[in-house]
Amino acid sequence: MPSTNLSLTLQQADTVLSRWLKCDVVCERIEALKGGMINTALRLTFEQSPFTAVIKLNTDPDSSGLQSEYMRLDYLKTHTRLPVPTAYHYAPADQAMPYSYLLLETIPGTNMAQVDLAPKDRSAIERELAETLIDLHRHTRTTYGRIHEPGVASWAEIFVPELQAMRDNVEEKLTDAVLGDIDAALTHAAEILTDQGPPTLIHEDLWAGNIMVDRGEEGWHLAGLVDPSGAKFADVECELAYLQIFDTVGSTFFDVYTASHPLRPGYELRRLFYWLNTHMIHVWLFGDRSYMDRTAEVARKIRSYTTESN
Repeated sequence: MPSTNLSLTLQQADTVLSRWLKCDVVCERIEALKGGMINTALRLTFEQSPFTAVIKLNTDPDSSGLQSEYMRLDYLKTHTRLPVPTAYHYAPADQAMPYSYLLLETIPGTNMAQVDLAPKDRSAIERELAETLIDLHRHTRTTYGRIHEPGVASWAEIFVPELQAMRDNVEEKLTDAVLGDIDAALTHAAEILTDQGPPTLIHEDLWAGNIMVDRGEEGWHLAGLVDPSGAKFADVECELAYLQIFDTVGSTFFDVYTASHPLRPGYELRRLFYWLNTHMIHVWLFGDRSYMDRTAEVARKIRSYTTESN
């Protein structure tokens, strides 16, 4: 797993800024940002416009992750009104910079995970987020898949193999009993997910750490969304389930969102498959005991439901 504690010297910061702005630039300050789980994120302050930028660092040898993020951000900026940062510059590692890096526009404020919001402020942010996603989710096409790929007609054809691959990734970290429940769930996944919504453009990684908020005279408000790590055309329920799995949003969001985009019958069951995938990803990446327990619980719920249905 890539390190999230990479360091950058002022000289290295001068190099990346000068390459981007095509003139000599002196970096005055480097500040570590909280919230990153895959890449190191730093805020750079320097002597000329735009005076600040965020740099993401990664040790991945092929640097595909940050390069893909650059392409996704560029697409979203060009084709939507989603408030994501402008992607300034991407470069792979070389002799002057030992990491691949991505320079981004600085979004004002802080991520929502770092703020203790009053109910009034949380409600306002949830309303703004719902309106933002209603606008994003108006973008559809005829196939499911990544933004820059032609895609396929079946959502299950994309998502079920992802579930299977993740099950294989966590095989050595879970008990045989849990793996048995996961395997039972997988036998029903394709059938249950054939009830699909239209291919809809989603952010796919919306949790508190990727939601930027800022405080103004009238309270806190939504400032932007960062790290659209899986932006793609998908069943929109994938996005909604992810918003719920960590209690990122509550009733205000869903009241606003479902007023124009009602939930389809059966969402509560299909949601469990997205939760299963998310928990397995966290087991794979972090090996956290709590996510092992959550994986077991969700797999057991799916197996119980499908057994009762039969």
